[in-house]
Amino acid sequence: MKTRLLGGVLALVLVIVGAVLLSTYVRAADSRAQAGLNPSEVLVVQQPIAAGTTVEQMASLVKLQTLPQGAVVSGSVKDLSGFAGKVAAVALVPGEQLLSARLVEPQSLATPNQASVPKGMEEITLKLDPERVLGGNLKAGDTVGIFISYNAGVAPGTSDNPATKLQFHKVLVTKVGTSTGTSTQSNGATQQAQAPASGGQIFVTLAQSGTDATKTVHAVEFGKIYLSKENADSNTAPVDTLHKDQVLK
Repeated sequence: MKTRLLGGVLALVLVIVGAVLLSTYVRAADSRAQAGLNPSEVLVVQQPIAAGTTVEQMASLVKLQTLPQGAVVSGSVKDLSGFAGKVAAVALVPGEQLLSARLVEPQSLATPNQASVPKGMEEITLKLDPERVLGGNLKAGDTVGIFISYNAGVAPGTSDNPATKLQFHKVLVTKVGTSTGTSTQSNGATQQAQAPASGGQIFVTLAQSGTDATKTVHAVEFGKIYLSKENADSNTAPVDTLHKDQVLK
């Protein structure tokens, strides 16, 4: 009985030792095969990455993976530390290797004659006669004052109370164009929109908060708008509403 029990234990031990040896051999063989392929670590996209995503944002969307050297694409990125401040030039999909050529400076994505819209702002486009927009002497990135005028009914229940007010200061111009399109220099730098022919109009796109944009749209629908170009030294103190009886005082 004891002999049989010892034989069974010995057989079990031999099986375990054999399994361990086989596993060790397989791992060693796999390591030798990998070494023969010259494996290399590269960053591989794990989740969809939109164009314009910053390197800082995409850090959690990519992962280092070991690939055979023959599968590594030229220009593959291994470390994001050397690309601080850059963004994805195009949309990236899971499974593709992250390439240095697809990480660019943010300004390289900017549209000519178009300024970036501040976070949380609305964009609205006004179609104005040239004399109401400095004859077209505006460009993206400028800031303007917005004068609003109503010919009548300024206060509820009134029928004739014309008024004008400089309602908004330092409103960002994000784009300027005319019926013939916006002019740009050959090197991509922005220029002012060219004044249209007599009777033409100019399209000016502004960035405003939702509340301010609503007021501007109301003025376009029921009153009139005039733009002034402002600079860093422009006085932005509040201006009182002006009625016609105060103009000639």
